[in-house]
Amino acid sequence: MTIPDLELYCPFSDRCYECCLETEMPLAERDITRIEKLGFQIDEFLEEQDGFMVLRNIASKCFFLKENRCTIYENRPEGCRYYPLIYDLDTDEFVIDDLCAHVIDFDPNIYQPLHEPIRYFIYMLLSEKEIREEKTREEKRKREKGE
Repeated sequence: MTIPDLELYCPFSDRCYECCLETEMPLAERDITRIEKLGFQIDEFLEEQDGFMVLRNIASKCFFLKENRCTIYENRPEGCRYYPLIYDLDTDEFVIDDLCAHVIDFDPNIYQPLHEPIRYFIYMLLSEKEIREEKTREEKRKREKGE
């Protein structure tokens, strides 16, 4: 078993990019702000999917994947940093994503120190989604009232 670096570095990132293909990685507002500060425009790297802001795919690859490497690895989104550990809302469990090409190389128990930060991150994403949805509802109400 590979012992992951809890400083959020994937030990396979120099030779594997499977998680960057057809990604549905959600972005928190702080991820978006950090990436914008690198000089990228929101419409380049971001799209909305089921109320969440997610990384854009170009030709089935993450916008930031170039020559099989992440071009913003040091500044990558928080969800990318935690991957392959994911939190299953339905079961309230932390698991290694079975879509990860190295799923058998990780022991989810080693990630115990990351459980609370990941849980916080997930609930932050859900809260941000709810805020966007409420803002959309409010804008719709204003339009209907003619304001």
